[in-house]
Amino acid sequence: MRGIFLILPNKLFPFKESILAKIVYLLNVLIVNNESVESLFEKTRQNFEDINQFILALDVLFVLEKIEFDEELKVIRYVKTDNL
Repeated sequence: MRGIFLILPNKLFPFKESILAKIVYLLNVLIVNNESVESLFEKTRQNFEDINQFILALDVLFVLEKIEFDEELKVIRYVKTDNL
């Protein structure tokens, strides 16, 4: 269904169509290197229906505190967490 972006899967929409599944593509790039928003979109655009879905995936990662935006460098950075 175009235009409907589900964060979590449900009985009607499988996991692979959810935003939760698509954040993996962003993390795979950001774990290796910090990226500008434009560069990250270009590297991952084939995995998203449109820019809105891409932005929603970024929003989810930000809310989960997995990424942060460095305003000085204008890049998105993966947030590493310490697991003891």
